Amino acid sequence: MGTRQPLLLTQRYGVAYVIPGHHVIRHLLDLFIFFARHMVLAFAAFAVLTWFFLRLHPLRHDSGDSPWRGRTLLTAVALGLIGVFAAIGGWYVTAKGFAGEVEPVVSCLSWLVQTGRPLYTAFDAAERYSVLYGPSVFLTNGLFLKILGPSLASAKVASIFGSLGSLVFLYAAVARRSRDLLALTVTALAVLYYWTQGFAVYLVRPDALLLFAVGLGLFAGARSRRVLALVTVAVAAGFAINLKAHGAIYFLPVFALVLRRFGRRDVVLCGLGTVAVVIAPFFVYPQVSLVNYVGWLSNAVSHGLEAHTLGQTLRYAAFLLLPVIGLVWAAPERPLLWRRFRVELWLLVPVFGLTTVLAAKPGAGPVHLLPLVPTTMFLLGKLLRAGYLEVAGAARRPRPVQVVLAATLLTALLAGSVNAYRAVRYVSYEIGRTPDLALDVKEIMSAYPGLTISMACGGENLSFQTTWLRPLLVFADNPLLIDPISVMDSSLSGREISPKTYLAISEGRVAVWLVPRRQVPFSKQNWYAPHKPLFPVSFREHFMACYTPRDHSRYFDLWFWNGLPESATADPVYAGGASPASGAMAPLVDVP
Repeated sequence: MGTRQPLLLTQRYGVAYVIPGHHVIRHLLDLFIFFARHMVLAFAAFAVLTWFFLRLHPLRHDSGDSPWRGRTLLTAVALGLIGVFAAIGGWYVTAKGFAGEVEPVVSCLSWLVQTGRPLYTAFDAAERYSVLYGPSVFLTNGLFLKILGPSLASAKVASIFGSLGSLVFLYAAVARRSRDLLALTVTALAVLYYWTQGFAVYLVRPDALLLFAVGLGLFAGARSRRVLALVTVAVAAGFAINLKAHGAIYFLPVFALVLRRFGRRDVVLCGLGTVAVVIAPFFVYPQVSLVNYVGWLSNAVSHGLEAHTLGQTLRYAAFLLLPVIGLVWAAPERPLLWRRFRVELWLLVPVFGLTTVLAAKPGAGPVHLLPLVPTTMFLLGKLLRAGYLEVAGAARRPRPVQVVLAATLLTALLAGSVNAYRAVRYVSYEIGRTPDLALDVKEIMSAYPGLTISMACGGENLSFQTTWLRPLLVFADNPLLIDPISVMDSSLSGREISPKTYLAISEGRVAVWLVPRRQVPFSKQNWYAPHKPLFPVSFREHFMACYTPRDHSRYFDLWFWNGLPESATADPVYAGGASPASGAMAPLVDVP
């Protein structure tokens, strides 16, 4: 007899999980993953199934059937989704690592700016660590780091609060009573749309804070009184623009809301207030240079656009728009509905169009559409609030509105839950590959308390992920001279490493560099095409002429500046002698 073969569930992230069972189950799971990635096809499939189901079992008022018949079940599911969303955020805060490559540099800069160090450096400076995000992300995260104390957990808190806050404000903006099932359903739907982008909503990046700003703007514009609404929207919009320079695009629906409620003059006043909020950080904080920030923005503009993520972006945009377009099309009084919401509906064209173009920037992608979720869900809530959940009594043919709503909810539930599950499993797996990495870094700092320590990249995959805890060094007031993400952004525009950086290496501004075990220091490929080495050969050779590996820990080789006195490194703490990294420097692949 043959043995039963294990079932491999292929993962989008390159991870395979073994599940015992029959091949039929595998094909079914692969089908779920396919539809989770192609949400428009899933929407069409669920729409057809709903249409046939309602043809066989039409909803009737006289039989007691109603879209709200299962309101208890719907409430439980919605609250359950929101609860799971919050639980995942809480789990990630306690995780001993990061899930994304940009989180380390954001965390480092958030602490640097909070301690008075320059946020945006000039391209001829010795330091090369700045990125193109606006000052709001660093000042906000830095505030949490200062209040809670610098740590991996406190670096993540602002993003978790931001994403949760966006849900609270969305619910408050849509709700018309204390317990509003429609608002709760729309909020849960937003959770599922967040999850369709995997783990992005939880990362230490501007995205979660953008969601918070848009949600706050929606709530203020929809529910607050005039003066408070104008002030809040101006502050939220200015904050968003200082997260990402194109944040103004996400606020066009919010300004349309202000226009509808208060008129053109108040929109102008709100715009002027937004400008004041945008420029304020550059005058309040001397370590935030407007000139250098504009330089980094100009550097990003020269990156151009690329098309390889365009398909994913368009699929996500289409699925985000389908419920709105479908409800307008299915409405019994379509002309009346169009006239009532014509401004909001026409705004979808420039908002989604401009965002899709910006999502084609190298390193961007469909995550740029995440801040459009609150405004689109708010519009969906308004359309539903207008009465288009009503079902004609004794209808023999299924109402198109029922089909649109069922297809939206089922597709979002499938895509959101599948992508969230896979993302959490992947993040847990990746962080688990380097157990005690944080402890290793802290022990190195304890072993050499009198020396400045920094971290150098070396190699790809797991070797690169080993360097993601470099914020622990910065939190301990060690210098940050070079960050690989910053070098990627600047080298894509042809900006070479400054001669002052070479001089800082020669002078030993950093006494000890931590390099992933058995990797050549600063040996990494640029993720941007044409994928050349990130650091030139001349820089790597200059570094190895100035530093020598004399010790190692579990995860790192310790390269010491040659100008240090012998007493500083006379007794290696870990290796008892020279590191195995010396000599041939044979790299290991994905082995710490």
